[in-house]
Amino acid sequence: MSTRIGKMMSVRRPALVSRKVLIDSLVRLNPFRLIANPVMLIVEITFFIVASMAIYPEGFPRLASPSLQIFYVEVALILLVTVWFSTLSDALAESQAKNTANSLRRLELEVSSKKILIEAGSRQIVPTPSRELRKGDLILLEKNDTIPIDAQVLEGIAMVDESLLTGESTAVRKAPGDDVIGGSQVLSDTLTAKVTVNPDETFINQMIRMVESSKRPKTPNERAVTIVLIGLTAIFTILIAALLGISRVLSLAADLSVLVALYVCLLPTTIGALLPSIGLSGISRLYKEKIVAKSGRAVETAGDTDVILLDKTGTITIGNRQAVEFLPFPGFAERDVGEAAFLASWHDDTPEGRSLIRLAYEDGFVPKEMNALDASEVYEFSASTRTSGVKLSGGTGFMLPKSGGTGRERGRLRRKFEPHLEGGVPIGSDETEIIKGAPDAIKKIVRSVPADYDTIVQKISATGDTAMALSRNREAIGIVRLRDVLKPDIKEKIMAVKMMGIRPVMITGDQPLTAKSIAAEVGIDEFQPEAKPEDKYDIVRREQAETRIVAMIGDGTNDAPALAMADVGLAMNSGTQAAKEAANMVDLESNPAKIIEVVMLGKQLLMTRGAVTTFSIANDVAKYFAIMPVLFASTVPELKALNVLGLGLNSAVLSALIFNAIVIPLLIPLALRGVTFKPSGTMKLFLKNTIIYGIGGVIVPFVGIKLIDLGISLL
Repeated sequence: MSTRIGKMMSVRRPALVSRKVLIDSLVRLNPFRLIANPVMLIVEITFFIVASMAIYPEGFPRLASPSLQIFYVEVALILLVTVWFSTLSDALAESQAKNTANSLRRLELEVSSKKILIEAGSRQIVPTPSRELRKGDLILLEKNDTIPIDAQVLEGIAMVDESLLTGESTAVRKAPGDDVIGGSQVLSDTLTAKVTVNPDETFINQMIRMVESSKRPKTPNERAVTIVLIGLTAIFTILIAALLGISRVLSLAADLSVLVALYVCLLPTTIGALLPSIGLSGISRLYKEKIVAKSGRAVETAGDTDVILLDKTGTITIGNRQAVEFLPFPGFAERDVGEAAFLASWHDDTPEGRSLIRLAYEDGFVPKEMNALDASEVYEFSASTRTSGVKLSGGTGFMLPKSGGTGRERGRLRRKFEPHLEGGVPIGSDETEIIKGAPDAIKKIVRSVPADYDTIVQKISATGDTAMALSRNREAIGIVRLRDVLKPDIKEKIMAVKMMGIRPVMITGDQPLTAKSIAAEVGIDEFQPEAKPEDKYDIVRREQAETRIVAMIGDGTNDAPALAMADVGLAMNSGTQAAKEAANMVDLESNPAKIIEVVMLGKQLLMTRGAVTTFSIANDVAKYFAIMPVLFASTVPELKALNVLGLGLNSAVLSALIFNAIVIPLLIPLALRGVTFKPSGTMKLFLKNTIIYGIGGVIVPFVGIKLIDLGISLL
């Protein structure tokens, strides 16, 4: 259980075309299963017609010849293979979703648990299968145990491998009140936990249900393309029926099998065969990013996004402020501020506290009072005072702990904890008290405020950074500049979004100056400072009122209305149940920046569908001009000039049908993987697809049909 979702897609992965997929593709040849795909149903009907001609040509007077029975068999087999390639494409795409659900189920294998029973004041450990555990049961979790079911820690502190949730191997510290997920593994120590769900309500079960519910009715764009395909099919049906009538009336000697072959070649079989797999593959590609889409419509809609609402914290910035500069007040040196920040942060295991120690260490500001930390009194951070710090008693000289200074090991040095009151507590003559915190909070506890105190704080705020003040023995000694670090490549991602014609809007609870600074740094023109959760809902409703498609992220109960209202709602898996139920996508890694990847994948999905549709229609045009001159060349000699490929009648029919069939499996990888996508303007993408897949779709059939014809002639 040391690896989970991160390796699901590579461990024990079945072959691309497994025996199960092949059987499924053959089962799908049932005409009743093909009703949902009208184009391929018609192709199968033509197979039955030509097969009947091969078996009993006399049943088709003036339309079939007994001397061509072998030719009819060849045509019928090619038609059947064409339909089979289509069902194979569907089976491959659907197997991806099934493999995902099966991978999740493998994580749910039953394990033995240590159920705790308390009777008459005595405690017993009873081995119990995980499926027999129920909500409220107590369980014992020891080192190397696999957690049998979702539970909440009651006693103990331990490190747990939760890569099931994050895909990362970094262990997570679990203490009383924390939740643990079934399938995770205890790496150290012992925990006592209370089961919080019944077996069918676990985290893994929720994911399985979300994956399996991904098969939904066709999306609006799929239905629109299907209508176009039906329209083209109707037109070609009328055309072939007219040609059949004309050939009979004018005695043009057109064989029915040849007309059927022309009919099948004109049908948009390529897009008809690949359309369902394109939609399902979009959901599978999302899951590779550890995002579960509840419907194919959500993925597709993401490609039409006009506005994307981005939280600053966690999406644009890392979310953890980092110390970047020490600014001393008059009478103090930068070293004084750095050493004080080091000492005040030694027991602070927050990312912000660690960054203070890191900056001081990098600047060479390691204090001599290190050995006094083992007897120090720690002032824990309090929301009421907005400060934290340390009081050192005596002790001089430099001594680093043997531990190397990790957060857990530093914690062993703590002697006791005391709440820090505003104004402080008495300071002895041999004691040193160092307090760090919000500038206005430090002003309340220092004896005097430097003249440039407020000026420095205001300048830092004006640049979008945050100021933290430091005091030593109730005397303000300096300011630390904290900066909310931008996420790697976020500027490039924002630029890519804008290139696609999508407006990014940043939402943050920061004050206007900070919001403006961050927005300007990443290239966002619109932002909402001092935003409350309900502001998201108002923005979504306002944008939709102007007929725009809106994508957004959220994780709280207050975000649920906006997530439900948004066209594309991405909820964090670490968020509330209300948010996850309201959204149409859930990010298992709880990374807010994924909303940009969702939009990119949606665009790629629409591009793929457009590219395959363009290629299919262009193919039909090319095949028409390859076969028509040959079909009536014997009775209309003038058409021979248009037979640029120099094809014979039977070889032309077989070559065109073979090409029509093999182009489907050749394009399956493109349908499942998606076309190569680089962000650019809509018109540029349209022109690129038209040139590559439109012109290519006209040229490739002529080359392919001629090569197949040469191959047939050599047999």
